[in-house]
Amino acid sequence: MAAPAQANAQLEGRRERKKRELRLHIYETARSLFFEHGFEATTVEQIAEAADVAQATFFNHFQSKQAVLAEMTREVFDRLEELIEEQAAREVSTEARIAGFTRRMAEEIAGAQGLARDVLLELMRSSGRAGQPIPYLALAKGPFARMMQEGQGRGDVRGDIEAAFLAEMIIGALNIVITNWMADTDYALEERLEQTANFLAEALAPRPRS
Repeated sequence: MAAPAQANAQLEGRRERKKRELRLHIYETARSLFFEHGFEATTVEQIAEAADVAQATFFNHFQSKQAVLAEMTREVFDRLEELIEEQAAREVSTEARIAGFTRRMAEEIAGAQGLARDVLLELMRSSGRAGQPIPYLALAKGPFARMMQEGQGRGDVRGDIEAAFLAEMIIGALNIVITNWMADTDYALEERLEQTANFLAEALAPRPRS
């Protein structure tokens, strides 16, 4: 028989595990509803009903549906970082890496259907500031800067400008494309991202020695 202290620890462990599992269940249910109906159209009542929990239980785990969105923000950045690292691992030029990244970004947004626009708009309202990049793009500065540094070391990225500034310019270009797409449902996102990749390739190319 387990000692009282050990039994209490086991009980506490089961409680914590069940708590984590329930929180994840509510989160995944909310995310599915966001995909199906959009963020604005989804209510906490609908999330609780679909997750088969009381609304009070929802609020025990998340302060609001915006709190679910905040968790999705971290997920978006983690995925964005994965896409950058995915390209950084390819044995290709920096130009090909940027093109590959923009292509994969377009695929990810298309795969998210209408949720991508709803989520990004809500992110801008809740955590973005006027004149600043979309928050998750701003977080990508470090990974892009490392990509630029590597390209400079390899000789296929211009070395007359510091890598951090080049990373900011990449983020700025992506930011304006995504912002335009969010504002215009007819905006040709995939085409614009391809054009952006071509523009960046030219802007990042090494300059001939004078």
